[in-house]
Amino acid sequence: MNTILQYLPAEAAREAEPLMDSAREIRLMSNGAAAVMTDKGLIRLPVVITQSQLRNTLNYICRGAAYSAQHSLREGYVTLEGGHRVGVCGRLAVGAGGEAMVEPSALCFRVAREITGAAKALERYLGGSILVISPPGCGKTTLLRDAARMLGDREPVCIVDERSELAAMRGGVPQMDVGAYTCVLDGVKKPQGMMMALRAMSPRAIVTDEIGGDEDAEAIFRAVNSGVAVMTSVHAADAGEVRRRTALGGLLDRHIFGCVVTLGGVGVITEVNCYA
Repeated sequence: MNTILQYLPAEAAREAEPLMDSAREIRLMSNGAAAVMTDKGLIRLPVVITQSQLRNTLNYICRGAAYSAQHSLREGYVTLEGGHRVGVCGRLAVGAGGEAMVEPSALCFRVAREITGAAKALERYLGGSILVISPPGCGKTTLLRDAARMLGDREPVCIVDERSELAAMRGGVPQMDVGAYTCVLDGVKKPQGMMMALRAMSPRAIVTDEIGGDEDAEAIFRAVNSGVAVMTSVHAADAGEVRRRTALGGLLDRHIFGCVVTLGGVGVITEVNCYA
């Protein structure tokens, strides 16, 4: 947690430190509030964050990682040591050379926590294609990361990490334990990354997060038909909601995923359907 605290304005860091054991997010608003989202809800800190403090915080975050930060800023985030992630909101201008310039209005520090064993209940299904379904904030990424670790400690796995959430790459190094034989394609679109993995890395499985569109669905279909398992997730309440989305519904109807897992709360598996 010291990784996050070192980036905060000094007064905000002092107030946030006693809450860090249960912190999920820290939010800083320009000329406004600072708050910590804990397991029990949002707690406002008795500080006011100035625009200058917010700008200095973002500059400090990006210092020493200029190239990777420029790329990710255009996507609205920066990854910190330890896998923590800072969402950036504000005015974005992209220069002629592709560099991003941001006048921040808010920063959201998302606390990364590895939970070794989160995917233990799915161990028997690893090596096959798995879809994890849940609303936001229920631990889909944590579950997939641990599944990648478990399988990647014994077989070649490739993570396609479009938004640097699964492996949390920084300086070419995964900040999370994703498995001894797991390689990572970072910052690449999921359809393109899955095809790159198929052509170049000969993985036993491809792991990616938060699929959605027709191109994602087509890439998954091609990967599975090439004999490579795909482990991924989707934002939805249940399989019925997924089926109402044309592209993703087709994947379920064709039983592309041998195992469909539904989460009903943080790390709580409410349903497992297998089609082996």
